[in-house]
Amino acid sequence: MSGLAVYLKEHGFTVSGSDANFSPKLTQLENLGIKVFYNHSARLVEGVDVVVYNSAISLDNPELLEAKQRDIPLIKRSELLGEILSQYKKSIAVSGSHGKTTATAMIAQVFICADMNPTVFLGGESGAFGNYRSGGNKIAIAEACEYKRNFLDLTPSVAVVLNIDKDHMDSYKDMNDLTDAFCTFTKGRLAVVNADDVYAKNIENQSIITYAVNSNATFTATKIKYNGKGYSFTVNAFGRAIGRINLSVIGRHNIYNALASIVVCDLFGISFKKIKKGLESFPGVKRRSEYLGEYLGKSCYGDYAHHPAEISATLGAFDDSGKDYAVVFQPHTYTRTEKLMEDFILSLSKCKNLIIYKTFPAREKYYFEGSESALFENLKTVNKGAKLAMDESQLTQLLGDFDEKIRRIIFMGAGDIYEIASDIISYTK
Repeated sequence: MSGLAVYLKEHGFTVSGSDANFSPKLTQLENLGIKVFYNHSARLVEGVDVVVYNSAISLDNPELLEAKQRDIPLIKRSELLGEILSQYKKSIAVSGSHGKTTATAMIAQVFICADMNPTVFLGGESGAFGNYRSGGNKIAIAEACEYKRNFLDLTPSVAVVLNIDKDHMDSYKDMNDLTDAFCTFTKGRLAVVNADDVYAKNIENQSIITYAVNSNATFTATKIKYNGKGYSFTVNAFGRAIGRINLSVIGRHNIYNALASIVVCDLFGISFKKIKKGLESFPGVKRRSEYLGEYLGKSCYGDYAHHPAEISATLGAFDDSGKDYAVVFQPHTYTRTEKLMEDFILSLSKCKNLIIYKTFPAREKYYFEGSESALFENLKTVNKGAKLAMDESQLTQLLGDFDEKIRRIIFMGAGDIYEIASDIISYTK
């Protein structure tokens, strides 16, 4: 939302907005002349022409109710983003259950290095430009979220599908319904698809380019090696080796993000030399295995992983450099935790030094079956060493109990665990 607010401000609109909680991003908006209200109130829509809302906002929000009462037009965030993308000659939208922010930022980094001056909208924070980059009027790159089918409001020139996994199932009947939505997203446009993904590989499209590590595809990665931090690999296009990439971001899963980026950038005529320069200079995105600082002599990292597949990928990435770590995991929403309970237990079962932290509810109301306590009780049957912390004080105490063999702590989740970790670390500075 903040990126869209800045875009509109740059294009001559008077913009204001509201949020229930303070964040540094809001201060940045205020410094740009955007009025920010730290509450939700019906009076805030007085004198406005349009109200833009995201899908996490409850329909009983006082501003939405007042806007309806006054017949003020309501526009979903995804609809506004779709309208903005339509103003560009070419647009790229990156979808997938996992990796959207990283892959979008990777593509943007290459375009920037190639002097193509893209406008970029991210759902997270790039280490290079934040969640929004103001560019020229020719190319726009955006992250496309499948929650509540929002990505269907976008009509990009190129549609990327990184993967399709069991997530946001409160918005879909089943996996067939979810896969059909991704098929609709790619229909009628050039699609870049992961041929290794069990669901994405079934997308049928007349204009499709595939990439893979383990399957036959237009673009592939071979001769993969761990280079001490990230992975190095040879890129093959149409069966021919075209060069080698040396990533410096943590995790084998970033090979797929890089391959998707290489395909998109190749489509836009960017040379492999410039693609290599962009990917190898990619600084990563915040909350993706991000180093946060030291606590009690232990290196701390923040990671956005909140789905079982993401948890497994993140833990696998840290396993590459040894298993001397502990994990603090904060579940995100009750419905996700309940629907994926067995998968969460499987992904966390082998983590010997684990603390489950109180659920971040986001848009939802508490119910036990999807709570952190339910997850903890189920997890204890297979991971007897797991601990539970219901507030920051309990968490700090449990962190202090880890012995000196633990050299790293990973704070994992999509809620406020990132801010909590930053607070804990700041106590010792």
